[in-house]
Amino acid sequence: DDVPGTVACQALAAAVRDATLMEPGVVDAIAAAAVTADAPIADAGKRLTAANAAAAAARGTDREPDAVAAVSAVGAEMEEVCQESGLETVG
Repeated sequence: DDVPGTVACQALAAAVRDATLMEPGVVDAIAAAAVTADAPIADAGKRLTAANAAAAAARGTDREPDAVAAVSAVGAEMEEVCQESGLETVG
């Protein structure tokens, strides 16, 4: 039973459902929940944090659209990890 993983996946599902993934603090909350989760979820949380940091650094530049798209892509990958881990909470 991976309670931190479940919390992280539920937070991700809510962010995807509510289209709030790019709002300030949302990725941080998901990552905070994921940090003590089992390895696949924790690793996905780290990738999401890195993508979000890159998007923040690209804000206001011509790289911003691609960086924001990368956050969405990594979020989708994390959804798959949640599903594969039996923690599917999307939908």
